[in-house]
Amino acid sequence: MQDDGFGAVVRRLRLEADLTLEALAEASGVSDRGIGDIERGVSRAPQRRTVLALADGLGLDDAARTALLEAARDARRRAQDSAAGARLPVPGALGDFTGRADDRRLLASALRASTSGAAPPVVLVSGPPGFGKTALATRVAADLSGDFDAQVFLDLRGLDARPVTPGDVVRRLCAALTGSPSPARVDDAADRLRGALVGRRVLLVLDNAASEEQVRAAVPAAGPAAVLVTSRRTLAGLAGVRRLVLGTLAADDAVALLRRIVPAEAGGSAELARLAALCADVPLALRIAGNRLAVRQGWSVARLVARLGSPDRRLDGLRAGDLQVRAAFSSSFEQLGPGSQRMFRRLSLVGAPSVGTGLAAALSGEPLARAEDLLDELVDLSLVQPAGDDRFALHDLLREFAGSELRAQEGAPAADATRRRADDWLLATAARAGCWFEAAREGAPSAKDDLVVVETADDARHWLVAESDEWLAALRRANDRGDARVVVEVAEALHWFSDLWPHWHGWGEVFGMSAGAARAVGDDLLVATHEGYLAWAEIVTLDDLDAARASARRALDAATRTGDDGALGWAHYYIGWAAEDPAVALVEAREAARRFRAAGDREALPQALLAASDAQSLSGDVDAAVATARELLAALADPATRPRAQVAEFTAASVHAYLVRILGDAGRWEDVLEVAPASVGLAESLGVTRMVANARYWRGRALFELHGPAAAAPDLRRALALREEMGDTAAAAAIRELLERQPATTATPVRPPSTSSTVPWTNAASSDAR
Repeated sequence: MQDDGFGAVVRRLRLEADLTLEALAEASGVSDRGIGDIERGVSRAPQRRTVLALADGLGLDDAARTALLEAARDARRRAQDSAAGARLPVPGALGDFTGRADDRRLLASALRASTSGAAPPVVLVSGPPGFGKTALATRVAADLSGDFDAQVFLDLRGLDARPVTPGDVVRRLCAALTGSPSPARVDDAADRLRGALVGRRVLLVLDNAASEEQVRAAVPAAGPAAVLVTSRRTLAGLAGVRRLVLGTLAADDAVALLRRIVPAEAGGSAELARLAALCADVPLALRIAGNRLAVRQGWSVARLVARLGSPDRRLDGLRAGDLQVRAAFSSSFEQLGPGSQRMFRRLSLVGAPSVGTGLAAALSGEPLARAEDLLDELVDLSLVQPAGDDRFALHDLLREFAGSELRAQEGAPAADATRRRADDWLLATAARAGCWFEAAREGAPSAKDDLVVVETADDARHWLVAESDEWLAALRRANDRGDARVVVEVAEALHWFSDLWPHWHGWGEVFGMSAGAARAVGDDLLVATHEGYLAWAEIVTLDDLDAARASARRALDAATRTGDDGALGWAHYYIGWAAEDPAVALVEAREAARRFRAAGDREALPQALLAASDAQSLSGDVDAAVATARELLAALADPATRPRAQVAEFTAASVHAYLVRILGDAGRWEDVLEVAPASVGLAESLGVTRMVANARYWRGRALFELHGPAAAAPDLRRALALREEMGDTAAAAAIRELLERQPATTATPVRPPSTSSTVPWTNAASSDAR
């Protein structure tokens, strides 16, 4: 027994007794963390009373108890004998270390560059618990074994109740590097440490740092020594430090790590990929999952995947021996104050990849300034990550941990109440932001909010886009609760904004819910309005003309019951827009125009005339289409017929977009270049991506035909970039093909594919003032 390390003896006895760490802790009164430290060799010389308690917990007979006490005495004796010349060796790198190739190169290059006389390189690796900071540091130290004369590793115990003091950091490093006891006075020890480092290429690996003071105490005055630090904290107070924030493993590397641990017969690549996804590519979780499969004979990857598939069981399922994902997360969570813990728990209610400060404040129930301070504390401990633009991201497993803490500490009813308050704030803010784009708005909306700044249309647009996932989810929940009035009011407030962001995937769902809510309210005018909005989304966003025709017909039925000319006009407008036959589209557009004239609707009439122009073009009557469009531009400029400013600007941009498309289809390139500058200028002033892409494309197309590729390239490249940003791969491919072509010898235009079989590529959807 005495030939084994004391930790190995305790582990063997525990396993022979078929006890988990937790069971032995309960039986002995020694914490499971303390037992784990003993078994790993972190605590090499436990006190006699601790050993006696372990013996009692293990139920040892007299002979085994005596042997355990002797092993403990030997361990204490060895610790005392080596204290004076403790070398603090770097732990061996993991034999199955996988991935992080770029990070390894970056760290090695920075540390290897240390030179005499210059400031020593200090590199900090930070990141969330379980992401493999220590494993990376020891791997890099092994990579650099031939570049340094000596390497020293010191665990700063950053998560302990009493981390290593800066003075003890100096003393321990001094003893390790000089081979003799350190002076008791910190200043004397620091002087001796500096002397021991002069001219020596020593790599100091400071693991698990708790504070900047610990690191500063160890940094040499000059090279060629170098310092590699790991910490869950960002240690923002350190200056002159190279920083690496560690993320999860790349998906391929995560699978590769599992493949190195898991027996080949347990499962194939597809199953390993699913397991890696359930582990969120977090190294600790991957290692635990792999180890469970390695020690459980007969277990398959599919079986473990099924066990971990439930979020409620995942964290508890990610444990193997003394390795636990939950314990790793808890050790950081316990470092937080009460307010930060509450903020962290409630961030689990956010389903989007990131959260803004306003929503975080609404969830926490704190003022904005206080919420920002709490988020900073979470960032400092790497429990959330900055995502840019005052937004913060929570990794998947940490989100599950936060959710489990929310359920355990606040309970489901309180969590539901918190979500409801946040939903109310989201929907109120979405409606308030949407008001900035209403045609009839005079001045800024009067409602104010202390949690988010929405003082301009740009502010409103930015917030609506950034928080779209969350306000859409809140709208779904309101719809599920049957809050029909709320759903209708929010959708109504947003429909003008939808024109400025027409390619967003969510409009079909927004207006689908609002159309259903309007029917629940029992108001035919609302039904006609929101069925029309839904038809718009089905044409523009979903490219589903059959569904759009059905929605437009329902709008017409409801409008007919009201007898309202405006509602009837819009219903005919959408029916014509979704029609496959240009002749039908023209009839419906003219009927829409008749109804809008009867209603005296200056905002709507130009849309009907524009639709008529488009139908004339699709029918082959280009001259009539151009004439109608030019007549409409004149009406927009006439004070007697001009709509409100916002609608007039948008409609003018749409008319110019139609004109360049109509003229381009006809191969009238000189006419296109006459209209294109205004088309580009209006589209860019509005900031509607699809409109800008169209305008740039047609001007580039005309320049291509008249003046060659070089003249066209700037516009076509800009159009290509915008289409790629929108994810419109078909249109992007067509533009890319045009850029690679030589000028055509014929005037027949070739344009990117339409988003539907009958709707012009300019997207009439984004031009209406519904």
